[in-house]
Amino acid sequence: MKLGFGLVLVALAAVGSAQGPQRCSSNRVRRNAASLSSQEWASIANVLNQMNNDGWMSRFGASHDRLFSRVHGNTCFFPFHRRYVLEFENIARTYDPSFVVPYWDATESFRNPAGDPVLSATALGTNGEGNDHCLTTGIQANMQVTYPDQHCVRRNFDQGNSIGSWYAPEIISSYVQSDTSLATFRENIEYSIHGAVHLGLGGEMDTGYAAQDFSFMVHHANLDRLWWDWQNGHNEFFMYDGTGSNGPASLSDTIPEDSSVPFNGATVESVMVLGYGNVCYTYDSSPAPPQSYPSGNSGGSNNANSNANNNNNNANGNSNNANNGNGNNSNSNATPQNQQQGGSGSRNNGFVLSASPNAANRLLETEGIQNSLGRDIINRLFPGLGGRSSSLKRRDDDARPSNCGDPLPFPPRLTDEWVKMHKYDPERVESAHKHACEIVETLNNSTYVSPY
Repeated sequence: MKLGFGLVLVALAAVGSAQGPQRCSSNRVRRNAASLSSQEWASIANVLNQMNNDGWMSRFGASHDRLFSRVHGNTCFFPFHRRYVLEFENIARTYDPSFVVPYWDATESFRNPAGDPVLSATALGTNGEGNDHCLTTGIQANMQVTYPDQHCVRRNFDQGNSIGSWYAPEIISSYVQSDTSLATFRENIEYSIHGAVHLGLGGEMDTGYAAQDFSFMVHHANLDRLWWDWQNGHNEFFMYDGTGSNGPASLSDTIPEDSSVPFNGATVESVMVLGYGNVCYTYDSSPAPPQSYPSGNSGGSNNANSNANNNNNNANGNSNNANNGNGNNSNSNATPQNQQQGGSGSRNNGFVLSASPNAANRLLETEGIQNSLGRDIINRLFPGLGGRSSSLKRRDDDARPSNCGDPLPFPPRLTDEWVKMHKYDPERVESAHKHACEIVETLNNSTYVSPY
């Protein structure tokens, strides 16, 4: 009798394993950084200062620098940074259980990035000052870090006291909708808004140890949001193609880690689905985690356990109950959008039609594209939308209506130094830039009016 009962337990365990990791009992919700109050930014500053006093900011900078060549220029870019920002968040929550990394949608300020309220003196801070470009405003004002040597966190805008225009939201929306493989989506994101923000802010962000600037975390949280939107839009939670950090990409690959910020052998597969295992968070503008673990993979072993319990040097003895998203987080019960705004003709209700988290602008973007571009162009560049016209409606510059917005600016190129630093293939980078320019030119030649 005992033997039979034991066999039943083994069988049940095997079934549970095949079904994948357990669904999180609650999920903290990462919010748009633009929605944070000055008090919330002050709370973030308090946590960052405590973390820096215990050496965490420099450890994250050092670990990113040492892993640099393994986590850029290949498909591991997305799972590594998902796990990396999660680890930062988990450790921060040992200081304040309500801490959640916000995401910064930098595309919505693409015309004048330096004027973004998120880059204000009460948030991420403005430009650096002095010969060393020390960041003297914002949540990391005058913060001293120790990697690779002791210095003030630096920021050095790419055009003096201003920042050149970034990638328009419509370009990123096209990537989310039209890229059918993760390898392609990764290239388009990494060669576009990823690099543009790093280069635009400069200073710490223009180095391998960029993670010492908190703008790194909110920027990569946004890229992670875009990946989650892409995963949901294409129903491809386990697509992991192309080249990984050590050869052909495989879900069983161990995510690269450094001893200063270890991941305990976490695999790529362990971070593919938000809301499961220890990846207990989601985004305020994105689809909620699926009700059941997606089919197509076993789920494997989820080792995304925070190292905060073992490595926290906080002398104040803050609670370590944050790792699984079950801490006393005021945002835990917030509900992300299960369906995205979209006009008629959308592929399906779950398809993310725009990269923007702003619901009103997202709807205007969707309807504007549907009404301005022909079906063939939409099917190629914005396949998540249904065209309402058989041909492109061309803009007549001589008869432009007074309410017609300014044309979208063409996106910036990555610098030669940035391309070499990441060991990118220059031809692929140039091809991606030409594709982005094609999207802009197509929209500018039509009657489309950007809401951004």
